[in-house]
Amino acid sequence: MDSHAMGASPHLDSGTLEVIVPDGEAAVRWASHGYPSALARWHYHPQIEIHLIREGSGQLMAGDGLMPFEAGHVALIGSNLPHNWLSDVIPGERLRHRDVLCHVRPQTIRMLMAAFPETYGFEQVMRRSAHALVLSGDAAREAGDLLVAMGDHDPARRVADLVAILSVFEHAPAGESRTVVAPEYNPAVAAGAEQGINAAISYISDHLDDVNLPDAAAAASMSVSTFSRFFKRVAGIGFADFVRRLRIGRACRLLTCTDMPVSKIQRMSGYDNASNFNRRFRAETGMTPSAYRRLHAAR
Repeated sequence: MDSHAMGASPHLDSGTLEVIVPDGEAAVRWASHGYPSALARWHYHPQIEIHLIREGSGQLMAGDGLMPFEAGHVALIGSNLPHNWLSDVIPGERLRHRDVLCHVRPQTIRMLMAAFPETYGFEQVMRRSAHALVLSGDAAREAGDLLVAMGDHDPARRVADLVAILSVFEHAPAGESRTVVAPEYNPAVAAGAEQGINAAISYISDHLDDVNLPDAAAAASMSVSTFSRFFKRVAGIGFADFVRRLRIGRACRLLTCTDMPVSKIQRMSGYDNASNFNRRFRAETGMTPSAYRRLHAAR
C-alpha cells in the first residue's frame, strides 16, 4: 500500500487515519517501499495519492471496489478514500521495490487550478479520484515513468512532474482510464472499520491455505454473523469471494514463479480437492492451472 514521503513520519491513529506529517518546504511528497510492509494496510488520509505498482500482481481494495492489478498499474486515490494493495506472494517472499507514490493535498491542486486556468481539466480528474481512478496501457506507462523520475528531482521539479502526471490522467483515452468504486459509495461507512478489516486481512494472509470464517471473525473481535455483514459492507465483497480471489492469486504466482507440482500448489492455495481447485481456477482465469503455467512459461 502506500507510504509516507521521504523525511516524513506517519502515525496510525488506532489503525484508522494515517497522518502524514506536514512538510513546510514541500507540497508534493514522494516515497517508495517494498512489500510486505507495515505501511501496506487498508487505511485512508486527506491527501490524494498517485500510486505505481512496479512488481508483482494482486488485488486493489479501494472503497467498496476490488480489482486485480499487475506490474505497471497506476492509480489516483481520492482524499479519505480507504485503500490497500494486496500482492500475490509466495510465503516468505518479499517484493523489494513494489511501490512508488506521491501525496498532495486536494487544496493544493485547487489552488493550482485557480492560478493557472490551463489546468481546469484537473477538476474532473479530482472528481473521478473519489472513486479510485486507474490507468492502463500507454497512459499508465507514461504516468508511471513520470512518477518514478519524480524521485530523483528537486522539490520545484516535482511540482512540474505532478502537473505532467495529472495531465496524463486528464487526457487518458476512455479505454485506458476507469474507476473502481461504485458511484453511490459513501466513505463514511468505513469510519472506524480499519482495525477490524486489517485484523481480518492479516489473518487471511497468514492462513490462506487454511482460512475459516469463525477464526477470521475472532481475529476481528466479532461474532460470525456480525463479521460477515461488516466485511461485505465495508470491503464491498463477501468474505468467501475475497478469500477465493486471494487463493487463486497465490496459485497463479506459484504456477509462474516455481516448478512445484500443481498438486502441491493446490494444497498451498487452500484446496484439498483437485476438481474444486480446477473449477475455481478456471472460473477466475478462464483456463486450467496447467494451461496457465504453459501460457506464462512461453512468454
